[in-house]
Amino acid sequence: MEYNGPVFNKNKKQFITNDQKAGNGFKKVTLCYTIDGDTAVFLIDKKEVKVRFLAIDTPEIKPVNKPFSLSAKEYTNYVLLKANEIYLQTDSAVDLLDDTPSKRLLAWVWADQELLNYNLVENGYALIKYVHSNKLMYLKDLYNAEEYAKNNKLRLYEVEENVINGWKFIFNIW
Repeated sequence: MEYNGPVFNKNKKQFITNDQKAGNGFKKVTLCYTIDGDTAVFLIDKKEVKVRFLAIDTPEIKPVNKPFSLSAKEYTNYVLLKANEIYLQTDSAVDLLDDTPSKRLLAWVWADQELLNYNLVENGYALIKYVHSNKLMYLKDLYNAEEYAKNNKLRLYEVEENVINGWKFIFNIW
């Protein structure tokens, strides 16, 4: 599929500011391993850091495999393993870390100049979620990707129709 997402435009802004806030900047990283479709561990300045992909959610693998959870993880793993360059980008519109006990770094993930967050949504592996600010840099692009996935009934946007006693019910598989 041809990439239709946002353009990679590496800037000279700080990745993390001196006061430990997101600075909209980029950081070149190396993949350590993929946890699931929307979380991976990267080597950042010689330290392993757990990163949660901004503004998206893929189906959970644990405690029970949800539909498309393993294929989302496989897709993410494939993209990141084959990438020649991976950059993380922070977004000053949100906190630097998520509010879970593990305090994962929140970031946009660029693999060979394509936004992985966008590709996961466009291919139907992820839903747009956890949007705490309408000022997120690539939010409009994510909504366009979501529309494409919905219109083409890709993976999470597949629908199943059932007719019970003359009533039509439509269920999302996820």
